[in-house]
Amino acid sequence: MSGQNFIVPARSWDNIEQIAQGWRSKFGLDQTPYTPIMDMMERVLDNALNYFTLIPVEASEMGPAEGYTDPDGTCIMLREDVYRGAWAGEVRDRFTAAHELAHWAIHTKIPLARATAGQEVPAYRLSEPQANQFASELLMPARFFTILDTVHTVMDRHGVGYKAASNRLEYLNRKGKITV
Repeated sequence: MSGQNFIVPARSWDNIEQIAQGWRSKFGLDQTPYTPIMDMMERVLDNALNYFTLIPVEASEMGPAEGYTDPDGTCIMLREDVYRGAWAGEVRDRFTAAHELAHWAIHTKIPLARATAGQEVPAYRLSEPQANQFASELLMPARFFTILDTVHTVMDRHGVGYKAASNRLEYLNRKGKITV
């Protein structure tokens, strides 16, 4: 479901935060700033619980797409280099994996309609911004942020890239969610 925006049921960013934090709690990560996204997805949700099948797919088959989540929830596909990179801790690939998990967690088995170019749809009704917000909440929970944080401390603590850390700091500051 990635790449192309779909119109999905409205969700507030606060609701997405609650869902992501629920996932972190289920995995015992409430006090842990680093999210082991590939352990969560492959070792637990795929191998142990069989909730979906995580499939690395050759780049020649995926083309420019980095990931794809089947709308019925049966599988998540990651382009092979993204899959390997996420396991190796590559920051962009970790975010991509979390983004695809978001599609699985909040966009499977729901009505979807393609958003068309020029169509004005608020971000809270679009699949891609929702998945990005979930990935940010899952990988960089607000509870670990302080006023002393810099982009680089966020990158190091949460295993994310510069853009993700910068966007998250800006969002949390704007919303007044950073503690002293």
